Amino acid sequence: MTETLETLAKRVSQLEKVVAEMTLQLSGLVDTPEPAEPKRRKTTNEQYETQAIQKMREHLGIADIELMPLEELRKSMTRHGIRAEDNEFSRAIIEEREK
Repeated sequence: MTETLETLAKRVSQLEKVVAEMTLQLSGLVDTPEPAEPKRRKTTNEQYETQAIQKMREHLGIADIELMPLEELRKSMTRHGIRAEDNEFSRAIIEEREK
């Protein structure tokens, strides 16, 4: 069971890193003005985001794993003694949120 928890903790850490990188990449899109045809662009962006997330999940080997809601994940991590503050990437995300 410990090995599985360690593996999951590593995967969560990897996911947090990828999400942070994606957030930086997507922040440039958010700051740009809306195009003349917002519905068309939104559809394209949603498709791109869906494909990017699926690619990321396949790369991490979790494409077939059903995702749980974030609150449930946090409760599960707490029950198993996993603290976000102990992870370098999580600390960086927490620090950015507090700014």
